[in-house]
Amino acid sequence: MSKILKVTSEEVTADDFLNILPASQFIPEWYRRSDSTLPGSFSELAPNNPTATTATYKKCIPFFDALTVGYMAFLTTDIEIIKQPNGAPYFMHRSQRSIVSDHSMEQWKGLVPPKGYSKVVLKWNSQVSLETPPGYSLLFTNPINRFDLPFQTVTGIVDTDKFDIPVHFPFFIRYNFTGIIEKGTPITQIIPIKRDSWIREEQKFDSIKTATKYEKFFSTIKRSYKTNYWTRKEYK
Repeated sequence: MSKILKVTSEEVTADDFLNILPASQFIPEWYRRSDSTLPGSFSELAPNNPTATTATYKKCIPFFDALTVGYMAFLTTDIEIIKQPNGAPYFMHRSQRSIVSDHSMEQWKGLVPPKGYSKVVLKWNSQVSLETPPGYSLLFTNPINRFDLPFQTVTGIVDTDKFDIPVHFPFFIRYNFTGIIEKGTPITQIIPIKRDSWIREEQKFDSIKTATKYEKFFSTIKRSYKTNYWTRKEYK
C-alpha cells in the first residue's frame, strides 16, 4: 500500500506550493546524453574477459535509483551569486521571499567544510512543511550524484511524523563561484525512511552459497542486476 507524504505550503502561489516534486523529474541532461556502452563496443561483454561488461554507469541501476529516489526540493526563482569585496558570496534574486540566509560561524564551529567550498554555512529557506505517516522520517541530503551543482547541501534526518513545520536546508557554496543558479535547480533530495531497530549479525562464510549467488548474477548477459534482483520504486 502506498504511503502518503503530505505537503503544505505557507505561501499562496502555485509555484511556491509545487517546489517539491518526485526526484525522477530532475534527471540531469548530462545523464541523458551519456553513452550507455563503452566507445567502440560491438557486444555486451568484453571479448577478452567474458565476466566484464561493456556497459557504462548509465546502465547501473543502483546509480539511477539513487539519482531518482524520493523527492526534490527545487528553486522556484533564479538566484545570482556575486562575490563581495571581502570574498564572501552575496545572493540576489527578484523574489519577495527570503530564499537564502546564513548561520553564525559559532553555530557551526568545528564542522570542516567540504574541500573547495566556502566555510560560511548558508541556509535554503523553505516555506513548505512535510508530514509523513507514523514511524517514518525524512532524510534530507544534497541531490545524490549531482557533483555538477555549485553547492553542497548538508545531510540531516527529521522525524516528520511528529515535526511537521518547514525544514530549512543548510549548505555550502563552492568557493569563488559566481553566476546564476537557475529556477528549477534541485537543492535537496528528500527520502522517506522507516524507523526500525537493527541488529548486526556476523555469519560464517559459505563458499558454495557464494558460488551459487555469482552463478545467478552471471547467468544473464544484459542488465543482470535489473533482471535478477531489482525492485521498482515509486514516488508520485
